[in-house]
Amino acid sequence: MAQSDCFAPLWPADLTLLLHAAADRMVVELDRAAVELGLNDVRDWMVLAALDDEVARTQLELSRMICIDKTTLITVLDRLEKQELVVRAGDPTARRVRIPRITAAGRRAHAKFATARDAAEKRALDGVDTDQRAVLFDLLARIADRNTADQTVESAARGRATV
Repeated sequence: MAQSDCFAPLWPADLTLLLHAAADRMVVELDRAAVELGLNDVRDWMVLAALDDEVARTQLELSRMICIDKTTLITVLDRLEKQELVVRAGDPTARRVRIPRITAAGRRAHAKFATARDAAEKRALDGVDTDQRAVLFDLLARIADRNTADQTVESAARGRATV
């Protein structure tokens, strides 16, 4: 389980530490909610949430999508499969590739956890008005967008090359 208040003495000087500490706070809350709902931790829910859209993804694609190491993902999928929350089928085009899918029980677990997630977000954002929340979500989405990050790095590299 994650621990909150890890880097408090360093705030607000470092964006990376602030983002990490904010994520840690959410993970602590969501790990607790996951355990209460019979899941192992928040990673279980992240997998269920990603599979809930019914898009067929390989385990590798799922790993990249939710930013969980593929070895760790296999452990999570094994656990969820034992609980009958997901099933894995072979990919008809690639013999060794597996496609995880959410089950009806997995959808119910996902829905219950989404309610707990919403409550945790509400507690974390207590005192932050609606407009500020919208800005926060927009900024975090921009930071998290790998395509934007890749373009920024490429632009910076081109800029240095011409100097």
